[in-house]
Amino acid sequence: MVLVVAAACGESRRDVFMQGMKTEGDAERGPCKLVYDPEQRANVLTGDQVQQCLAMQEQALALYDKAAAMGLKDPDFVRTRDESLVRVKRLEGMLKMVREMEQPDIKPLGQ
Repeated sequence: MVLVVAAACGESRRDVFMQGMKTEGDAERGPCKLVYDPEQRANVLTGDQVQQCLAMQEQALALYDKAAAMGLKDPDFVRTRDESLVRVKRLEGMLKMVREMEQPDIKPLGQ
């Protein structure tokens, strides 16, 4: 009986917010996490890794937007959503920069 009532109610705005936070956490533990390469003695970051990180951050932001559309206005939520938007913008710029660095130098024809 409880399952029927819970299923009929659907997801709450708080549930959607928590899904977004879980997605962000999974991103931070997954593709957004820098990996140390002992051979290069440095953290390694690839364009594919940044792209995957960005995709997961965008998913989280979409969930936050959905929670906002459902009426969630809690101050912690607003701060989290704003920080997520800043992260997405930063990752977009980072992806462009890393992809440019991964490209070999291309010289114009005739040079």
